[in-house]
Amino acid sequence: MSDEMTQSQALFNRFAGQLKAIGDKIVGPTGAKGPRERAEGFRYLIALMAAAQELEMEVDRTRPRLTRMFTPMRSFIADGTDTLYHEAKLDESHSYELTVRRGDDLFLSIVVYASDDDGMREMVSFLIDQDIAFETEEGNQAATIHISSERPKGAKNWLELKGQRPFVLTRQYFPESVIEVDDGRYREATMSIQCLDDVPGPDAYGPDDLASGLERIVTFMHDTVDAALGISAFVALNMIEYDQDVAQPTRIGADGSLIPDEERHDEYTPEELVDMVDPKVVANNLPGPGIGYVGASFKLADDEAILIEGKDVSCRYWSCQLFNHFLQSGDYRYHTVSLNNRQVRFDDDGSFRIYASRENPGVENWLDTEGRRRGQVVLRTLLAETDMNPTLSVIKIADIPKGELPP
Repeated sequence: MSDEMTQSQALFNRFAGQLKAIGDKIVGPTGAKGPRERAEGFRYLIALMAAAQELEMEVDRTRPRLTRMFTPMRSFIADGTDTLYHEAKLDESHSYELTVRRGDDLFLSIVVYASDDDGMREMVSFLIDQDIAFETEEGNQAATIHISSERPKGAKNWLELKGQRPFVLTRQYFPESVIEVDDGRYREATMSIQCLDDVPGPDAYGPDDLASGLERIVTFMHDTVDAALGISAFVALNMIEYDQDVAQPTRIGADGSLIPDEERHDEYTPEELVDMVDPKVVANNLPGPGIGYVGASFKLADDEAILIEGKDVSCRYWSCQLFNHFLQSGDYRYHTVSLNNRQVRFDDDGSFRIYASRENPGVENWLDTEGRRRGQVVLRTLLAETDMNPTLSVIKIADIPKGELPP
């Protein structure tokens, strides 16, 4: 067997080395602070690799396919537990037609994003369900949407296509988690997209295709990790924790060294961490039409709970959700990590209190932190008529009012 390395093997070895550089960010200044977060961080990188194979490596902008971005096992960049997201990469020089037969969603949006010469991403154009000209087909809402640089004559629905590296992203929100959608309780939309121009079939796959595909994976992973850690650093400027400092236990290692049990000491202030973040990666975090966010980072001990207090607002939908440090949703296969306005129990005046803690102390509105000592809590609204202004704090579980607990 020859010892000469082939081109494809050299490309893969280079790719493996680039993955190590991405992994360094997981344990960098803005990254993980303890054993659990480090484990979650490297598991998160594997989820990004799985997503990147579909969303980046196999992309063909002339023959696009709508690909599901997130699943219950593949979470990144603050995906909603009750939202289906699909993406298709496009080419600004071509024209496309997207067909949709709507399902049982509460809200549907279709957005075209693109980058400018400086790499800044923006919403180029969008349609939300109430602005789409649907027709009725066999009792279902159906529509054809044209995506092109210029509006075709007679087109009822059109999205402008311009900028560099454009893509279309669809969002469908549901009354319960997407697990219920996957199990058939709710129907998701039937959607397809096709290029309207005459394009040749793909060439045989070769080393050049492998090189460009691996490079797209690396770029995607770098950008996504930077965005997750950057946003977490910004959110941490609003940190909620109990008024009194909680002492961290320290173990003594076999060699006599002092080892922080769970969390290392903060080497940098929140402001210093934010200064390390490229503002571009935060600005590029795919804002959506009609969506509002409010939230904070938290630090929590085992005997403490996050208290989220607020008042219902008139909107299509709102939710309260927990994320880990890498903006991954909590594991909603087995834990209640989010509640939406159809699941929350309200007082007669529309006010609510949601508690998040390691274990349910017996309250009705409860979110499971899965024992995490830090993370993010985010409230998301859709088409809200007024801003939601919740109050977020950390309290002792023992101080939860008796009226909130069962007799």
